[in-house]
Amino acid sequence: MRKLLTVTCGILCASLAFSAPAKGSKKKGASAAFTEGSVAMDITIGAPTQSGTEHKEVMIPPLSLCVDGGLTSLGKSGKMAISLGGMASYYLYDVWGYKYGYNYHGYYYHTNLFYDAELHNIFVAFRGAFHFDPTDRIDVYAGLLMGGHWKIWNYVEDVEFYNYFGENPTRNKFSFGPFIGARFFVTSGFGFKAEFGTDSGNGIPYAQGGITFKIR
Repeated sequence: MRKLLTVTCGILCASLAFSAPAKGSKKKGASAAFTEGSVAMDITIGAPTQSGTEHKEVMIPPLSLCVDGGLTSLGKSGKMAISLGGMASYYLYDVWGYKYGYNYHGYYYHTNLFYDAELHNIFVAFRGAFHFDPTDRIDVYAGLLMGGHWKIWNYVEDVEFYNYFGENPTRNKFSFGPFIGARFFVTSGFGFKAEFGTDSGNGIPYAQGGITFKIR
């Protein structure tokens, strides 16, 4: 985590030092932060999701990388646009609990068995959004995302059949949900981002914030 913070601070300092306003980067008369042809890349950290097991400790909160590209501008003012992009997230839980009864080699055992595991979560999705930019520094957007949530269980216990334990939901899932957010650009190429979505048990990071880079 210390290395991650060091890298993030380095990126932040470099962006503030070298991100000068780009001359001629916008169409004449345009005053939108995100328009047709724009590409924004976000690096964020999120609040823990509600999906997974009941007993858990957050070891690594949701870390996400998101890229949005402007497909087309809307309206005469050029302050509205449609984007298409994608995102990837990773987070890690330590989960534990009891399994009340289990099947093993065709026999059912009615007993209480403790399990403890590291739960690795990977979330990848496509996303589309509608953007409205009141100024050339602020990008407000809302949209829908669709993707998958993969879970990798690493059990601490040495007993092999403990791999069959764990509270549901433990399997990979299809994820779909709305989101809303905003970017505030300090310079023409660097800014900050906040985004909120829904977590219906599918692993979507529902509150996240971080930095954004306007690549184009």
